[in-house]
Amino acid sequence: MRHIGSYLFQAVAYALFAVVIAYFSTDPAYHYLRPGEAEVRLAFKHAAALREPCHKRTQEELLKLPPNMRKPMACSRARSPIVVELEMDGKNLARATFPAPGLHGDGSAFVYDKFPVPVGEHLLTVRMNDSVTATGFPFQVSEKRVLQPGQLLVIGFDDTLQTFTFH
Repeated sequence: MRHIGSYLFQAVAYALFAVVIAYFSTDPAYHYLRPGEAEVRLAFKHAAALREPCHKRTQEELLKLPPNMRKPMACSRARSPIVVELEMDGKNLARATFPAPGLHGDGSAFVYDKFPVPVGEHLLTVRMNDSVTATGFPFQVSEKRVLQPGQLLVIGFDDTLQTFTFH
């Protein structure tokens, strides 16, 4: 008889635990965005231009180096920081600088940021400068988009086409 009581207690405890789990799996309701909002994300990886251009070594420079290090071109590994701007309807949403990661500052920079925005038709403009020698923004795209409630618009950069993409 004692075993039946312990089994009954276990059954009640498991049932109570299942009810608590079932309740918290549906309530309270979680909403990622407020009603009437969409989200725009900047998300891409890009290897910026080299900070300094390569230069051809002179014969004198080559002779000063050990024989196993006599490469005719001298190139720095460091890359420029990436400057990204995002505008919506002429208003600046973000302007950020992303330095090149890595021990020598020679890696691809990861750009990631997100912005909740009101729904409706918007003119989105994204700009990027990936070279310390360039003035202004060599990469720039403007696009009109109609954003629906709860929609996620991801702005990326295609290295092959050298342009921004909207998905």
